[in-house]
Amino acid sequence: MRSLFWFLPAVVIPLVCLQLSSGQTSSTATVDIRPTRQSPLPSKALLPQVTPALPKVKTSQVRPPTKKQAKKVIAQKHPPKTQAKSSKSKEKTRPYIAPATEIRVAVVQNVSNTAIASSTAANIIDGNGQRLEQLPPSQGFQVSANNSTILFQEVQIPSALWIEPTDSGAIFIGDRWYRGKLLLIAQGNKLLAINYVDLEQYLLSVVGSEMSAAAPMEALKAQAVAARSYALVHTFRPANQWFDVTSGERHQAYKGIATEYNTTHQAVGETSGQILSYQGGVVESLYAATQAIVDKAHKGAGMSQTGAYAYANQGYDYRQILGIYYPGVAIALLESKR
Repeated sequence: MRSLFWFLPAVVIPLVCLQLSSGQTSSTATVDIRPTRQSPLPSKALLPQVTPALPKVKTSQVRPPTKKQAKKVIAQKHPPKTQAKSSKSKEKTRPYIAPATEIRVAVVQNVSNTAIASSTAANIIDGNGQRLEQLPPSQGFQVSANNSTILFQEVQIPSALWIEPTDSGAIFIGDRWYRGKLLLIAQGNKLLAINYVDLEQYLLSVVGSEMSAAAPMEALKAQAVAARSYALVHTFRPANQWFDVTSGERHQAYKGIATEYNTTHQAVGETSGQILSYQGGVVESLYAATQAIVDKAHKGAGMSQTGAYAYANQGYDYRQILGIYYPGVAIALLESKR
């Protein structure tokens, strides 16, 4: 995983900083993120939330993810206590909406061929932005790489193609369903598949991939804030020109819709847009499964996931947990540049 504790300089989204110790607004800082590379992504509320059936290639039909399927429900052993807010404060507070921030995740690498599908009709677009055809819903197809070209439906497409689901559909690649859209790139005789997805939607899966979805809610919230900060840093400092992060433990585990649960939705939603900030910059908030790993891999700088679980069971809220593992760091809210 990671081995350094980074603080990035301030650079173009205002941040409203909340001190971990008191939760009071203490300063305003700015950070810079790149402009969105493609059109805005569909709303997460309309996308499937339960793992759909695996599609077969060619002509076999696939059972698409449906909204009628029950969500995975995780029972909380120690639900945190919440304080009721007065109706007066609700009237004065405008609902916060995290700004749309796109992250590029390499979900398939170094394979000669793979299966693709979409839960809804999906547009197939070449590297020049020209629509080639439409992928029918719930039907799997094989794509392969050959001499830096993509073979799809017996058609050779130079170097790259986009698969963009319509109507907030989900995309299938390899053996998983994902939110967002997909970029396929032929690199010699190998394929690279990159999932372009909204940061908040990405976190719905990351939290459930990195920590047990049955963990106490305050531990899941701490994980959500740490994962959001880490991901945001890597949109500034991408892995390479094609993608920001991988989907494995080299960066953060990301397993698509399969690891989304009602608890991960709650944890991400209740910490929407919150990141860790230090002196106006974004903290690359490292973490690992145990304190022993944190000490060995990160020289003690980072969060122990089992430790966060234990603190949450003792009644600590996520701000307190983050304050223990990232001392001197503030919680900040991402806001759109005006």
